[in-house]
Amino acid sequence: MLVLALESSTSSAKALLFDTEKGVLDSKSKKYDSSICADGKTDTDAVFRLTMALGRETAAGRKIDAVALCGTWHSISVCDDSMFPVTPTFSWEFMEPSEQCRKIRRNDQIAFTFYKRTGCMPHVTYPRHALIYLKENDFDLKDKKFISQGAYNFYNLTGVFAESVSTVSGSGLLNISTLKYDDFTLDYIGIRESQLGTLVTHNDVAPLTEKGASLLGISAGIPVVPAHPDGALNQVSNGAGVSGKMTFSVGTSAAIRYTIDKPVLPEKGQLWCYYGPTGWLSGAAVAGACNCINWFVDRYIPGKLSFEELEKPDNVLRDIPVFLPFLYGERCPGWHDDRLGGFAEVKPSHSILDFYRALQAGILFNVFQCYEILCKECGEPEQIFLSGGILNSEQWTQMAADVLNRELYCMKIRDASLMGAVVLALLAAGEIPDISEIPEECTASKIVRPRAEFTKYYHEQYGRYKYWYEKTMQY
Repeated sequence: MLVLALESSTSSAKALLFDTEKGVLDSKSKKYDSSICADGKTDTDAVFRLTMALGRETAAGRKIDAVALCGTWHSISVCDDSMFPVTPTFSWEFMEPSEQCRKIRRNDQIAFTFYKRTGCMPHVTYPRHALIYLKENDFDLKDKKFISQGAYNFYNLTGVFAESVSTVSGSGLLNISTLKYDDFTLDYIGIRESQLGTLVTHNDVAPLTEKGASLLGISAGIPVVPAHPDGALNQVSNGAGVSGKMTFSVGTSAAIRYTIDKPVLPEKGQLWCYYGPTGWLSGAAVAGACNCINWFVDRYIPGKLSFEELEKPDNVLRDIPVFLPFLYGERCPGWHDDRLGGFAEVKPSHSILDFYRALQAGILFNVFQCYEILCKECGEPEQIFLSGGILNSEQWTQMAADVLNRELYCMKIRDASLMGAVVLALLAAGEIPDISEIPEECTASKIVRPRAEFTKYYHEQYGRYKYWYEKTMQY
């Protein structure tokens, strides 16, 4: 069986071809350029067409048996009655609703009503607040349709206006207990359920239309699996789709996700709760990760140190500054999208390398902050699967194991979310019996173990981080 998996992520389009007998045959990706992506907004139709072009190139000359789609948890576009986009797609990076979110958070009753019903705190991350922002800026939401990028792709391939339950669970529009659209939230925004896509699962496949087949250069009528979000599919491909397993991914931002048996909603709202393809996920996301690294390297290091020099493991217990990784605001655990980041306890003796290590440590400390809360609420995970750009750095990967004081199973697969989409296609087609039957490509390449001396050192540094985290809370 040949599966073509297509992804429209926050910043790039991707395609992967998987053969059940031979494994991954090909994969391609292309970053969006500034003409279609800027300031948390993307051109909805241009992203669709770029994704289809990559799919056509990847599938060329092959008989495809199924198409599987991947989107993101946090995207929304407004369309007219003919399903033509009249706004860009707004992603989690769209910061304009920050003031609306701040006002809502000042009202504990409303803020926690949203949270307890949807698993999503008031924050710019969530498409719910893009709609509130549009409404409060006199954009007429009446008679419009609201659609995620993934669902827009599915509609243009099948003619079916449908959203996966998993995708909507990360929008702030779904009741996390009933897994239906939340009536309180829709009333608050002033929209109707009929303006949103029908809620579906991975089993609700639809046939590829002639129009979709023409775009991809493949046969019409083959099944298309509805779009699921990249984070949920990462969980699937890492074999963590069953209770008690955690994924930890570090890319532009970072996230930890824990498969659980029922919704978990801490009283202080520090974690989110979404729904995966087959069950609930509790977790946390942090806004600052590789984007902070890139900011520092691009601004302060050009021509001074190479990547190899920065990344050379030195196994030194350094005296480093404290870094608060909130250059792009705070998501978990505090949900302050307007929070500022920076360095503290800087000394004249600190070198570029010290600042670089402080960056890596501060990002992990923000994740560890959330990890402690997650373990308190849900218990310690049996296994933790690590993926993303962090794996390009042995030093940072080892630091992650030391900070968490856990064995980390490093995933060798490059396109984890696309492989998760492949697994859902195989499941929907009856090729595998359940979600735990992942392809061999999805197994761990190595295990990184914590070092006691470094764990003690980093936990001392974490105490300094927590001090400054609390100290700067007012900002």
